[in-house]
Parts: sequence; structure tokens; C-alpha cells
Amino acid sequence: MTRGSATRRRSLRLAVATSVVALGATLLPATAATAAPATVDRAAAVTQSMPGPVNTGVPAGTALRVHRGNLVITTPGTVISGLDIRGSVDVRARNVTIRNSIIRGDAAGNHDFLVRSASDTANVTITDSELAASVQNHRVNGLRGWNINAARLDIHHVIDPAHFWGTGNVQLRDSWIHDTLHYANDPGWGGKPSHDDGVQIQGGSGYWITGNRIEGAHNAAIMMTQDNGVLKNVMIRDNFLDHGACTVNIAQKSRGPLQNIDIRDNVFGANSVHNCQIIRPSAGDITTTNNSTVTGKAMRINTH
Repeated sequence: MTRGSATRRRSLRLAVATSVVALGATLLPATAATAAPATVDRAAAVTQSMPGPVNTGVPAGTALRVHRGNLVITTPGTVISGLDIRGSVDVRARNVTIRNSIIRGDAAGNHDFLVRSASDTANVTITDSELAASVQNHRVNGLRGWNINAARLDIHHVIDPAHFWGTGNVQLRDSWIHDTLHYANDPGWGGKPSHDDGVQIQGGSGYWITGNRIEGAHNAAIMMTQDNGVLKNVMIRDNFLDHGACTVNIAQKSRGPLQNIDIRDNVFGANSVHNCQIIRPSAGDITTTNNSTVTGKAMRINTH
């Protein structure tokens, strides 16, 4: 699927020049100041301009060349452009670029990712691309790892479209994450239902999740834990977020209070209202400011 207009732009961007941060930059400390309540009019403006099929994925008219098989990138500065990849992409070098491409995954279902950068000596910029597993199973995620700069992606039909850990250092901007896979009896969960999340963050520092449309997951649109390390310096801003038992789920685990987690200026969809928009630990440096719902109902923030 290619998007319908490469010129349409979203207003779901940060209002300051620091909205796009170089990889490795340090986030500013979260503020405890409370802004004025968001309005339904603002929510309407966000939903009308959010990412979707016309402004994410491969731009319309892009000619794609089929590549059959997995790619392991070991040459620094490699550029992948205009490919229909019938396999996965494993980034193991610095300054790799993927753009204007579709990544469909390993036909044998052997890999748990479509695109991965999971090394302190590797990083990738991926833009205007679609990640969708042609062979769907309970193991396959979309974009995995750390040291990732991603924008205008269309990711769907995988368990976790975006799954980050390690040292962090991730930007995910202006992307559409939707239609996650879900199994009532998931072998990966001992036959229990899948814990599919739109975005899962399991540790690290330096996350900017901004201007995205994240919907359709059963567990959470955004799940933050410390399963793989201390989590700090996270900005969740200007997103449209929907679905999940709790749409944003923050779990401290056993590594102490989370540090500098800022959730602000997001709009929560109608399917997030039945349970809660946000569930968070009572402790920790976690700021929730100026978030709203499309229904106009009050935000529901639970603590545990």
C-alpha cells in the first residue's frame, strides 16, 4: 500500500524548534506545571490531520524493485530505497538509511522482526516506508531495537509494531501504527491471549514518540516497562492514541521509579474511554499534562 499524497502534512508536530532532536541528544527535564484543560475543538483538529493511508508509507507513484530474501547490513552509510523486500532487514552498521520501501518479512517466519537495529555500534534512519508481515505469526514484530530515527511509517499486522529497548535513543514521528495481530491462544504467552502493544518500550533513555496515530492494540497503544533496564527521558506528545485495556500503560517493575516521563498534548480515541486512558505507578517522575479525549469526557488516569 502506498500513500495517496506526498505533499499532505500533519499538524501533529511539536510547536518548538526542538521537536526534532539529533540521535543521542538529552531530553529536557519534565515540568510539573499544569496547563489549561484541552478542549474538544483541539481534539477535532488533531483527528482531522493525523497520520493515515494518505501521508504514511511509500509515497504514491514510487517504483519498487522486488528483493527476495533477508538483508543484513554491515556497511556504514548504506542506503536502501525503492525496494519491495520479501524478507527482513537487520542493521549492523552506522548511518544506515531505509526509505520509500516495503518490508514484508521472512517468508519462513524465522525472524521476530521486520526491521531491526539492536547494537550500540549501529543506527538507522527509516522514513516513508511500510512494514507489514506477509507471513503473519505470533513471533513477528515490526520495528525493533534502539538507535532508531523513524518517520512517516505505516506499520501493521504484527504483534508489536514498534518494540524498543537497549540504550534507547529513538525517535518515532508522524507514523500510523494499526491493526496489530492478536491471538486468543498465543503460544508465546503459554496459550493465553497475546499482549500486543502498538509501541512497547522496555528500557533506555531518549525517546521521542510524537505526532503519531497509534491504535488497534489489545493490551496498550503505548506500553512502558523496565523489563530490560532503567527507563528515563521519554516524551509522548501530540499523538492520537486509542484502544487497549489501558491505552498508555506504565509499569515500574523492580528497578525503582521511572525518571522524566512526559505525556502531554495527546488526544485519546473513543475506544480508550471504557477503562482508562493512562495507568501509571504512584511514584516516579511522570508528568501528564493537557491530554484530552475525542468524546470530551474527562481523562481517566489510574495508579497502581
